[in-house]
Amino acid sequence: MKSALAVIALVSAPLTTVAEEIAAPVWGDVSAIFQERCVMCHSAVSGATKGLRLDDYAALMRGSAQGVVLKKGDPKASILIRRLRGEIAPRMPFLSRALSEDQIALIERWIEMGMPESRGRVFP
Repeated sequence: MKSALAVIALVSAPLTTVAEEIAAPVWGDVSAIFQERCVMCHSAVSGATKGLRLDDYAALMRGSAQGVVLKKGDPKASILIRRLRGEIAPRMPFLSRALSEDQIALIERWIEMGMPESRGRVFP
């Protein structure tokens, strides 16, 4: 009986991984939030406040004038998330309503999943 359960676990494990990969948010998903709420201050056109651009994947990976703002796999240690949650000042978006919990959770999941730019491509 124990062997049968082990086989079932081994067979089902890859399916879970594939399902999680398909469901994982990608840059396009988080970019839509940034386009709606953030790029008016954080884009090439706006002058990228503090050097942080949220309108371009590669620019976001570089971070701001103070350094990286995302910690791959660890949203709680990511400065961007801490600012979105108001854990460090100023809370972002500045002088605007906070992002919804669902929006922040999607960005956190994206970071947890390795910040993929597209399905099958993860930032090194």
